[in-house]
Amino acid sequence: MRRLVWLVLVGLSAGACASSSSPAPVVATYSLGHFPAVPTRSFSQSTAGALQAVLDAAVKDGLPGITATVLVANGKAWSGAAGTADGVHPVQVRSHFAIASVTKTVIAAEVMRLSEQGSLSLSDPVAKHLPSDFHFDTTGITIQNLLHMESGIPDPAPNNAALSLFYDQPADPLRAWTPEEVLASVPAYRSTPGDHYAYEDANYMLLGLVIQQTTGMSVAAALRSGVLADPRLSSMVYQPEERPEGPLALPFAVDTGSYSGGYLPSKAEASEGNGSGCMASDSGTLALWGYLLFGGQLVSEQSLLAMTDFDDGFYGLGVFNQTKTGAWRGPGQSIGNGGWDPAGYSSALAVLPSRGIVISVMTNEGGDPKELVFPVAVKLASSLQGRGGG
Repeated sequence: MRRLVWLVLVGLSAGACASSSSPAPVVATYSLGHFPAVPTRSFSQSTAGALQAVLDAAVKDGLPGITATVLVANGKAWSGAAGTADGVHPVQVRSHFAIASVTKTVIAAEVMRLSEQGSLSLSDPVAKHLPSDFHFDTTGITIQNLLHMESGIPDPAPNNAALSLFYDQPADPLRAWTPEEVLASVPAYRSTPGDHYAYEDANYMLLGLVIQQTTGMSVAAALRSGVLADPRLSSMVYQPEERPEGPLALPFAVDTGSYSGGYLPSKAEASEGNGSGCMASDSGTLALWGYLLFGGQLVSEQSLLAMTDFDDGFYGLGVFNQTKTGAWRGPGQSIGNGGWDPAGYSSALAVLPSRGIVISVMTNEGGDPKELVFPVAVKLASSLQGRGGG
């Protein structure tokens, strides 16, 4: 079902006349690409309290700091925070966290937008949309191969420390790496394009270069004229071309000092991730972006269907079937993405299309999102059950 359907359930007592009957509450069922206006009303005090209690419990259970946002298509929204941003100062609702691989969903959406405009085709060879002076073996792969993580291209060196060793230079947290420099460390081995799914960051690093070459702009500028054009999304930043402006939730495991340089977790690590994982956001802006994307306001319905065509697997085009991966262990199907930066961040963007619910959760501790933040997202969704929409 690809349209918004409103089901009105009217209960009639057996043998009762029509005048004595009273309608049951209206129950809304939603679908991908057809969410109503962005929610702005507050939840009831009791529901808001229950949601906040979930975050408080997460901190009590060991997370240093956490923030989350819940948007429900019935018109209600909530954001909360708990714990500390740096061991001293409290996390705020508007605190920025690194969102790591959730960046891939943003990149995928922008590529779909460019496809809709006719600037590229998903069947195009990637080499057609890369800088002419960038010499990299793409083995005839297509843009769709990159989006699907089926290019057969392995990852570059796994982290900034390894890159520093690769280039025989000391680690410098304030250095800005170019995508070309990072991709230079990709091994020569290639498997057959389209043969199988393999989660490799190199795919989305190359897609960042595709966006840059196709638009003639930096990736940040292209996003600002595309899937991040809405002024309400200004706090969702593409680092290091953009810098977070809100308070920073710093990595719990890192001796901060000058390490961050105003970026999350640092300029070097953000630039190293580039199109595969460089972005930062506050929870409210990330949830809003997810609502706009999966609600049908950023790309066409055809693009959304392509992005969420899992073809009996669990990865579409920059989007996971989180129910099938086991990240979402709650009722209903959840789609979206999660991010994990070993330097100290874990994030989740969970979208429940049929319920019109979008949840974002972020913490400043590194670890598998499936274990750290998705359980929190499930508990937040569960807190809405039986509360009549809050």
